[in-house]
Amino acid sequence: MFSPRGLGEAVFNRFYVVLMFVVISAIGACAVYAMVTSQRSGDRATSSYRRSDDARLMALTLGGEQIELLSRFGGAGPTDVRRIVKADAAFDVALANFERSLNGSALGSVALIPRHDAYRRGIRAAVDALARGDRHRAELIERRVVRPNFDAIRRTLDAVSVTLLAASAGEEARDRSVTTRLARLIAGVTVFALLLMSWFAVLLARYKRSAVKAVEEKVAVLQQAALTDSLTHLGNHRAFSDDFTREIARAKRNHHALALALIDVDDFKAVNDSRGHGHGDDVLVAVGALLQSVRQEDRAYRVGGDEFALLLVETDQAAAKVVLARLRHEAQAKLSGATLSIGYVNLTDAQLDQEPYELADTALYEAKRGGRNTIVCFDDIGDGVNVFSPRKAELVRHMIADQLLSVAFQPIWDIDSTRPLAFEALARPSPELDLSGPQEAFDIAERIRQVYELDCLCISKALDSVSNLPSGATIFLNVAPVSLAHVRFDPDAFVAQLRAAGIDPRNVVIELTERRIDDQAAIIQRAHALQALGVRMALDDTGSGHAGLEILSKLRLDFVKIDRSLLVKAIDDKGARGVLAGIIAIARETGSYLIAEGVESRALLDFACNAHDPGNSAAPGIRGVQGYLLGRPELGQVDLRALEGHSTYLAARSIDHGAKAVVIAA
Repeated sequence: MFSPRGLGEAVFNRFYVVLMFVVISAIGACAVYAMVTSQRSGDRATSSYRRSDDARLMALTLGGEQIELLSRFGGAGPTDVRRIVKADAAFDVALANFERSLNGSALGSVALIPRHDAYRRGIRAAVDALARGDRHRAELIERRVVRPNFDAIRRTLDAVSVTLLAASAGEEARDRSVTTRLARLIAGVTVFALLLMSWFAVLLARYKRSAVKAVEEKVAVLQQAALTDSLTHLGNHRAFSDDFTREIARAKRNHHALALALIDVDDFKAVNDSRGHGHGDDVLVAVGALLQSVRQEDRAYRVGGDEFALLLVETDQAAAKVVLARLRHEAQAKLSGATLSIGYVNLTDAQLDQEPYELADTALYEAKRGGRNTIVCFDDIGDGVNVFSPRKAELVRHMIADQLLSVAFQPIWDIDSTRPLAFEALARPSPELDLSGPQEAFDIAERIRQVYELDCLCISKALDSVSNLPSGATIFLNVAPVSLAHVRFDPDAFVAQLRAAGIDPRNVVIELTERRIDDQAAIIQRAHALQALGVRMALDDTGSGHAGLEILSKLRLDFVKIDRSLLVKAIDDKGARGVLAGIIAIARETGSYLIAEGVESRALLDFACNAHDPGNSAAPGIRGVQGYLLGRPELGQVDLRALEGHSTYLAARSIDHGAKAVVIAA
């Protein structure tokens, strides 16, 4: 749409163009009119001069005719008659020219013609009288007829000549007058045009200044819009990056305190899913309002979907802690049940030269891991966490985009048969990426919210490598709970992917990590859908936390893998053995197959096997083992000879079938 200012400028510009065209046309028309008028006046003056010349010529020829006649009276011969006739003819020619030059005007011609006819008859009569020798009659005719007509014609010609000369002079005077008036008119129009153009130039300059100012204001508004989040009206990620860079430079220059806090709305996806996106937007707007009301000198930004940043300028650790604690408490009271997790860092001179954003992000990550609705300062956790750089994040993105990942398979053994129960697919990032291993890759992927994409890549690579396994082997595929609950995960599409790779869904086990399980309802729903399609479910790292025990009570799992750390502690610690006994009891009630993972020594293998009672089908205990002692992960084709050797080793360990299984008690 046109703004009123823009519409006014458009109308003004068009009016200016039209007016300039009219002025230039007027100047041109005046010039053309002056030329035409001058030409016509000149033509009329020339015509008057020409008629005047014709009148004088007639007077001359008339005089010549009269002279010839008088000479005849003096005794001229017959040749003189011919000369009179010739002079008479010359007068006729001059009279004809004169009449033509009059262009139909009767000026003088009516009086001249009868007079000349009478004059000519008198001359002929006089000549005839002379020819008869009657000189007296000839003189009488000359005196009574010829001379009066001659005088009358001469007076008429003189009057016509004077009149024409006067007309010529009048035309010249009028021409000069018209030319003068037109010159003045052109000069006036030109001056008016110059004044008008000057006035328009001033107006245009004003409009230009106004337009430039309007453009500058619009650019400023657009720049502000480009730096502002449209929902919360806080600064956006770009504004945060610019301001944070400036504040870091200022903190270095002035050596003052600077704190950075990253704030995340807890379980925001669940808030959106349960109460709708409109309510979710209201929560974000409320968080933005809270951040704007913290302190006047602090600056808040929305840097992601439900993630905010707060720059605490010239704020030490104690003051930052007070401000953020008050913010968290106000959020509890005003966010309709939503809570905030906050991670912050008080930047020292050394940290200003590192990756300060990553330090705060690490603190936020730990706040989320620690149960949410908490505040974590990086200074309190810095010695026990790894901080990855943006370069590492870019490496993980590059790995996912270019599929720079391979899959190794590690056998899982059944204690009773001493044969491979299944093979677990384990991701291995390409060495060129300079990542310490798959755990770092997944930790970074979780921080940059690309776990689902990384899991999809791992599954695709594992299915492509199935030909490296014995025919019909069961495959354990690691899938993060966040991927299983992801909106893009489709159980039917997953099973179709298995069938396209030539794999029976019943030979596939989805292995969920126990360490962090969000949105349990969605995970349980997806797990039931997969089990209905033939895919089996396993729980990984059981015993490393409390989330696994909760899932065990809500979801029927086909396999439960016991975390190595619990096994190691259970050898000497009664409390750990009690936890292990609880897991075995739950597995007995749910019919889950228990697998001890991380078996890297003979002692752990003995402990796991002693926790197995092959004669007790109701409570068999640990039934499977996995670890470096019985086979490391292998890239490429699985070594069948090595598998046979591990099978023999496990069989030798279990040769004493009469040994009674150790009963594990709390």
